[in-house]
Amino acid sequence: MSDNQTTHETIAEAFGRTTDPLAEYDARFKDLDVDPFDLWLEEQVYSQDYSDGTVNTMKRRVNQWRDYMADQHDRHAAVPTTRHVMDFARYYLDERDNAKNTVAAKLGTLSRMFRYFQSEPAFPHPTDFNPFDAAKGKIDLNGDDPKEPRPIPLDELRDVVRDDIKHIRDRALIVTQFKLGLRASEASNIKLSEVHIANSELQDHYDDLGAHPALEARPNAVYIPHDRKRNKSERPRVLPLDDELRRVLLQYLLCRPDNGRPWLFLSKSGGKKLDQDNINDIWKKHFRPEYGPNERHRGVSSHYGRHYFTTWFRIEQEWSRDLIKYMRGDRQGGGKIQSTRNAIDSYIHTWFEDIEKSYREEIFKLGI
Repeated sequence: MSDNQTTHETIAEAFGRTTDPLAEYDARFKDLDVDPFDLWLEEQVYSQDYSDGTVNTMKRRVNQWRDYMADQHDRHAAVPTTRHVMDFARYYLDERDNAKNTVAAKLGTLSRMFRYFQSEPAFPHPTDFNPFDAAKGKIDLNGDDPKEPRPIPLDELRDVVRDDIKHIRDRALIVTQFKLGLRASEASNIKLSEVHIANSELQDHYDDLGAHPALEARPNAVYIPHDRKRNKSERPRVLPLDDELRRVLLQYLLCRPDNGRPWLFLSKSGGKKLDQDNINDIWKKHFRPEYGPNERHRGVSSHYGRHYFTTWFRIEQEWSRDLIKYMRGDRQGGGKIQSTRNAIDSYIHTWFEDIEKSYREEIFKLGI
């Protein structure tokens, strides 16, 4: 226990109070058959005239908080301590490389959600304690913009990927994120059915490889959904697989655990689905400490591939913003996407054919 925490405990004891006023409600929230977060979204977010982007952002922040508490603490996310919130903020600052203002915005949304709990008579939350507001006052979320990503010359990057990353799965995962600009969550969520590789041996071994309808008549490509858990993209897309990425995926798929699970990337032990934290750990294993944070640059993490991909096509190849936004899954002009298969296929058809030829010709090569 820190000196400050001890001081807080001493003060609380002197006045018959507690530093953890929500602890007594933890077990009962865990036993509830309803989700208080879904109720807040339903009554305070979906019912308002917010844009789709705003709604998706608020949902994502709530899901990040719930996922963090489920993964890191044995405590229901509706009844946290100030320390839980501070740990959450530091995780996104230090491990996920979020900017200070981004983390401040997350806490702002979560504080608003907590105030809803305080205002509704059905909830037991005291009105004199908001752990999100308390945490914001104890963490520096103001100041300079985040450090720039470390610039790694292509020749140097080739050396790392080709010579230093020996593990077949790790190399396939990292090259996938570099070549496709994927977030860790998006790479985690790829299914075998969403990857097409024109190889008879693979097709014979994996019955559902490349079976997704969006890949019909689009050989050597991958479908990236937008609405899977933790995927942040606003739009689905199909992206080409160049010869290098097909090669490393082929090597991996020929030795991938054959356990019937649908996910492309599986863990070494147990053959389970990788999550975004597992993927971030893989990047750090191969790129740090040499490419860790320093005074000028933030350390290389799983988000680095997306940065490198975007910079390559926008700066080095001078692609238009609209085409890059398609490849990144960013929101574009026009109405919101419909939930029907036809609407999705129509959107993808328009854009995949626009980028495929140029992508295959201009994607950077890693010498593998």
